[in-house]
Amino acid sequence: MKKQKWEAGGMDRQETRALIDNNEASIIIGKGGSNVKQLRADSNSFVSILRNDTGSNERVLQVRGSVDANSIAFQLIAELLLKNDAERNKTEVSECKPWVFKLLIHKQSAGAIIGKGGEIIRSMQAETNARVSISTEPIGGSTEKTVTVTGQPAQLHDVIKRILTRICENPIKPGTESIPYVPGQAPPTSFGGPPGPYGGNPYGMSPGPYGMPPGPGGPGGFGAPPPMGGGSKTQKIVIPTVCAGTVIGKGGSIIRDIKAVSGTNISVAAPDPNNSEDRVVTITGSEQGIQTAIFQIRQRVESYQAPSY
Repeated sequence: MKKQKWEAGGMDRQETRALIDNNEASIIIGKGGSNVKQLRADSNSFVSILRNDTGSNERVLQVRGSVDANSIAFQLIAELLLKNDAERNKTEVSECKPWVFKLLIHKQSAGAIIGKGGEIIRSMQAETNARVSISTEPIGGSTEKTVTVTGQPAQLHDVIKRILTRICENPIKPGTESIPYVPGQAPPTSFGGPPGPYGGNPYGMSPGPYGMPPGPGGPGGFGAPPPMGGGSKTQKIVIPTVCAGTVIGKGGSIIRDIKAVSGTNISVAAPDPNNSEDRVVTITGSEQGIQTAIFQIRQRVESYQAPSY
């Protein structure tokens, strides 16, 4: 089941994804979400962790903001995790090993980070004293490679800022296929790629990154007619609750249009009592129809403007 996430905002905001383990995820979230809320406030980046429906030990961490904000977010996350390690081992933070992040990037962005003959990646390492390596092949049937960065929090801030700047300055071509990596999901055996992550990769992916069972009038959402022919798949994405009206439209007019254009079932769930800031959108239909629906929803989310008072 493919799941992805957006936050309202403009195109000047970049989404960055990284792999973390379940233990790290619980630390980043904190009791009652206290840590993640503080990270968002301190970095001015929207920090979230994608749900894991596969039972994998890996989770996807995503941050969305400006290059500066995202770099600060990763520095603060590294500091938080190092502090937790020090407390658990009853040592000083200064005694902890350098922290490692595995960033996820589209495979076409790798060249911009490596540079001709490796000159850019070498200069990044020399200037920041952080270590950087890029996987040779995409992982898990996706179009994403890993960029492993190792260093102390300040070093990680500096090198991640350089990496994100290179990605911004060298965007992938419009229409390029983008299949986000899903931890624990088997690679695809047929056309369409593997399902993606919950809360996944809305910004920075090409077109192609609301929930209840299909059918009219179901609890918490808007029903839809059956999807058009072909193999039926289901994908879930998460959008901010504040954007729900923009996606649904008056009397459901906008979401009906999206269903008609994409030939999919789309349903919008009521907010989770434990996370009222987000709403889940379930999309069922052909792979092409799902990608069309996601693109349409993405456009609605990105067009959201907070009311002025």
